[in-house]
Amino acid sequence: MSKKKIIIVGGSGSIGSCIAREIKNEGFEPILIGRNITSLKSLSDELNCSYEIIDVTESKKLKEYLETNNDNVFGIAYCVGSIELKPFSLTTEQEYIESFKLNTVGAIISIQSLQNTLIKNKGSILLFSTIAVKQGFTNHSLVSTSKGAIEGLTLSLAAELSPHVRVNCIAPSLTESNMSRKLISNENIKKAIENMHPIPKLGHPDDYGKISAFLLGNNNKWITGQIIHVDGGRSTLRKKG
Repeated sequence: MSKKKIIIVGGSGSIGSCIAREIKNEGFEPILIGRNITSLKSLSDELNCSYEIIDVTESKKLKEYLETNNDNVFGIAYCVGSIELKPFSLTTEQEYIESFKLNTVGAIISIQSLQNTLIKNKGSILLFSTIAVKQGFTNHSLVSTSKGAIEGLTLSLAAELSPHVRVNCIAPSLTESNMSRKLISNENIKKAIENMHPIPKLGHPDDYGKISAFLLGNNNKWITGQIIHVDGGRSTLRKKG
């Protein structure tokens, strides 16, 4: 019998790559979906797993691939994200539409395409939000709006798909990755952001791997409908004032 599969959408990213390695260690077969062929191929060679180059905003292509490659799928992690920061007054309707297509609609299409298989296999869904939904940061309206929808989707699906499918969400703080490289390229800015966290550092992709593998895997038997903040305490703690 072939190994149980977990599909990682955004598998070419820093967090997605760490999740793939951890679920491989847990005995699952990761299936990678992403846009960066170089990263996908490198990780695929390392883990001896398959990959597919898909832009998640191409809904038809994403749906067709998942519906025809859903055999023995026991989980999906949707790790796609964006950092688009600008004042609200400068944002456009099209930018909100694009943010929703990337961060929210892609997750919806992915889950709908695998829903019957996940129910049959009593599987698991893991989504990713952002600390900015709960905390509230200036210039974050684009990403907070679409990721806020992800948190709503998590709770709704956790109720609707119970008791068959567990649905959870991780809300990270700023993490060192290719996506955040430009934002933290200035060492003074990076240090200032680090010091905003009670544990004064930025997130690292490894901070999400083991908890993601647990939530997706067989050992998680009773956790669903949770928004889990992996953020150095920033969303809930204040060391001053």
